[in-house]
Amino acid sequence: MAGAGQNDRGSSGAEGAPPFHLCAEERGVRIIDDRVLAVAKENWQWAFCLVRRTLHDGPSTAQVVEPVAIEVTNRLKADPEVDRNLRGYFRTAIMQRIKTLAVRNSRMAYEGRPQDLETNHHPTAPDWSNTCEDRMTIESLLPYMPHPVRRILHFRLLDYSWKETAEELNVPEKTAKNRFYRGLGQAYEKLIADQAQRWRKEARQNERPR
Repeated sequence: MAGAGQNDRGSSGAEGAPPFHLCAEERGVRIIDDRVLAVAKENWQWAFCLVRRTLHDGPSTAQVVEPVAIEVTNRLKADPEVDRNLRGYFRTAIMQRIKTLAVRNSRMAYEGRPQDLETNHHPTAPDWSNTCEDRMTIESLLPYMPHPVRRILHFRLLDYSWKETAEELNVPEKTAKNRFYRGLGQAYEKLIADQAQRWRKEARQNERPR
């Protein structure tokens, strides 16, 4: 389980927050990084208040925080630069997770015009998730992406809309999309070229007489 002092079942936070506890291991495999666990503990009371206020279900704080901690751990493994502002990244991930759950549970009123509703729920262009079949593909492309493209990807993985992503980057929405898809295509080309080079090298090694 987690290191000493990280997971504390025996103490409760102020204002009725449940005791801090996240499952940091699964079948002997570490699934939450110690750094992420420390940030989660530091922000436990804040997360509890946000869950209670938005979802009206404070006791479910662990169920909200734990998958986020695992996701942030995976992002940290794929891109160590996340550690530069781990607290901010974690908080953003929590807020987006709660927002997604609130919308999913119909506990948050939709804000916007009918035109926005149509745009958000019936997009004319394919979403980024349709470009990459699964997260394993994304993980394999990450090392080939420049930092600006990685940043866009991080926002999208945190359920930011394209509009919200563009606002964070302070660029037009179309620019954010074009930058991402162009970078995604370049990363894919680099990945294919790298694999081809590795396969040729392995083929030459296999052809050598033993």
